[in-house]
Amino acid sequence: MTRSQLTKEQQQKYCWDFSHLFKNDDAWKQELNNCDKIVAKMVQLKGKLKDLKNFKTYLGLSKELSLTFMKLGQYLHYSDLDQTNLTYQNLNNLFAIKTSNLGQQLSWIEPEIKTIGAKKIQQWVKDNADLANYQHSMKVFFQFEKYILSEHDETLLSKVSKSRGAVGDLYDSLVFADKQKMMIDYQKKNQELTQTLYLNILETTDPIKDQKLRIETNKKFYQDIKSKKHSLAQVYQGIIESSIEEIKIRNVDNDKNLTPLTYSLLGDNVSLKVYQNLIAVGKKYSYLVREFYKIKKQFFKLKKLYPTDTSLKMASLPEQKYDVETGIQIIKSVLSVLGPEYLAQLDLALLPGRIDYFEDTNKTTGAYSTGGDGVEPIILMNWDDTINSINTLGHELGHSVHTLLSEKYQPYPNNNYPIILAEVASTVNEHLIFDYLYNKATSKEEKIYLLQTHIETIIGTFFRQIQFAKFEWEAHKLVEQEQPLNADILADLYTNISNEYGQDVLDVIDEKEKHYSWPRVSHFFHSPFYVYKYATSITVSYKLYEDVKQGNKDNLLNFLKSGGNDYPLAILKKAGVDLETINVYNPLVNNLESLLNQLKDLIKTK
Repeated sequence: MTRSQLTKEQQQKYCWDFSHLFKNDDAWKQELNNCDKIVAKMVQLKGKLKDLKNFKTYLGLSKELSLTFMKLGQYLHYSDLDQTNLTYQNLNNLFAIKTSNLGQQLSWIEPEIKTIGAKKIQQWVKDNADLANYQHSMKVFFQFEKYILSEHDETLLSKVSKSRGAVGDLYDSLVFADKQKMMIDYQKKNQELTQTLYLNILETTDPIKDQKLRIETNKKFYQDIKSKKHSLAQVYQGIIESSIEEIKIRNVDNDKNLTPLTYSLLGDNVSLKVYQNLIAVGKKYSYLVREFYKIKKQFFKLKKLYPTDTSLKMASLPEQKYDVETGIQIIKSVLSVLGPEYLAQLDLALLPGRIDYFEDTNKTTGAYSTGGDGVEPIILMNWDDTINSINTLGHELGHSVHTLLSEKYQPYPNNNYPIILAEVASTVNEHLIFDYLYNKATSKEEKIYLLQTHIETIIGTFFRQIQFAKFEWEAHKLVEQEQPLNADILADLYTNISNEYGQDVLDVIDEKEKHYSWPRVSHFFHSPFYVYKYATSITVSYKLYEDVKQGNKDNLLNFLKSGGNDYPLAILKKAGVDLETINVYNPLVNNLESLLNQLKDLIKTK
């Protein structure tokens, strides 16, 4: 089912409804313009923040502006439902213009706070109970102190921020708004090659007879991306260059170790060692990925195993389709182990209007949860009636409940947890869902199917994200060394790194043909150096998952309630996890080895 096929009643239940945010687009525009009034009050404080009373007034206005912008931004997610919708493209442009203009007016704030100094502000926080909530955020602020420029330079950067950021918007236009509908003759029907149909062909067609069909389907699916490969390569280079330029401008001390990567790690107080360890661990244990591919090749009796064969299901679940309501009931049953407080927040996250379930031609692919700062979390889905959809919804609901509990227990600004912590709760949910389904399985077929799916999830969340992390790090290094990027350089880089992480055991379809699948990883364009956090989060989640299995749900719940009240690694250490040690990855690796052994044992007796 696609979104456009829903009845009016189904739309009310299964589609987003942001009318509680704004009655209509005009109300949104009015609120956007109201931001000018808040900013005008803030501007009146210029040169006066050294006075404690004025500083408190500034913090209050800053909070008001932040909450307003969160509300405005949430409404704009409507554009993800149809990337061709010109109305929401216009609203996004208005938002970008306003953000840029207000940023220019407020560019004096960080330099002025810098002049007050960490010592004085720390004393204010210590002596004033109403400032206690800002202790951590001020600590983070002064960690960036030396990279804050003069008022003149910060204003200048703000003035060019919109044009410098425009290159990122080109990605969405090329990949989503200008996406060409692709048709395919399959099962005696000419039908649109959606993401769901594409996966269905790769997963369920005959392993031997349909090898060519899968290859041709893959070519057709990536045809649109491939036709834009040069443009997308230039967009990506532009994004990287913009990031490097900013570092050069802010690096007044000429610190040779400061790069876009190390700068991105600074806010979370994460050392480069953590990132490097992750890259190394992924490569060290990539033999597990190779082992999985070998199991598949032998199972299907294939002479050659192509990348287009790796998604084949080793077992099927006859008539096993899960509609949305069935999926929700399974998730609720699974997560009941976390107790009534968790379930109460789960019910809030599942209210009608908060989740947009079904795919459509120009709808953004994948899934996400977003919210916070007084705005209820929302989820975008592309439901396809499979176990994967249940896992995805359970994953995203982990984010939503994390947001709701952080909002409930942590006052602003500590309610905002950093992204590096965001994927922990969601992957704990995935482990619990797997256990539930596996224990309920009544046949070998079901168990094989579930084992394969869970193994693929772990490989995708851990090894594949590490592979992505290395790719973007190496791509940044090339630009830092003033080596120009192009479509073929990026394709070769992606292929070589893929081979390091297990793809080298797969057979090559065509030696002469390059593959341009990397642009489908939207995080490269929108959230540089984000993907490694998926891998660290699934690592952490295994500790909390083990706690829950042993009857201790409090570690997980306390973690969820912590929001962002401390540095991420400090919050994780309270949960018993130290990401700066190599052996922190052992539970995940051991678990994956165990799952692979279970799979091998099952197929031997099949």
